[in-house]
Amino acid sequence: MKRGIKMTGSDRRDKILNLLKNKNKAVSGSKLSSELNVSRQVIVGDVALLRASGIHIISTPRGYILNDNKEDNYIIKTIACKHDKEDIEDELNTIVDEGVIVEEVIVEHSIYGQISGNLHLECRRDVKEFINKLNSKETSPLSHLTDGVHLHTIKCKDEKTYKQVITSLTEKGYLY
Repeated sequence: MKRGIKMTGSDRRDKILNLLKNKNKAVSGSKLSSELNVSRQVIVGDVALLRASGIHIISTPRGYILNDNKEDNYIIKTIACKHDKEDIEDELNTIVDEGVIVEEVIVEHSIYGQISGNLHLECRRDVKEFINKLNSKETSPLSHLTDGVHLHTIKCKDEKTYKQVITSLTEKGYLY
């Protein structure tokens, strides 16, 4: 974008949508704000407006992803796990090592009901980035609210792969 020429909000949201459509991985809010020469908060607002208009944008620890509802013939499953914070990285690596995508983590809170966080972790590098953020923010994972009990929504290429994940998690004692 040329300096001095202001983009309208509508044009900026169209540009955000196009940037997300043309990426097959998450795009950080910082990257979008830099690309469009606006603040990170403007991007947050634009994404909220895009969502309100019916566009399904997922916010992950690595950035925004456009969910165009193409499931690429994956099967979606939910698994229940329980472990300590120290085991999160190994649990997630166990799942992604089978070629499975960890879409989200979910906990059942006694007051708020279901609380979920989008993860969209596909490989060890994604898991490492997530763990680094979790540790650098000195925060607790959602499973801390439920004594380690949590659900993961996962995307598997087939039933055989799903069963292998179940076997691997059971062997490590992570399956609830």
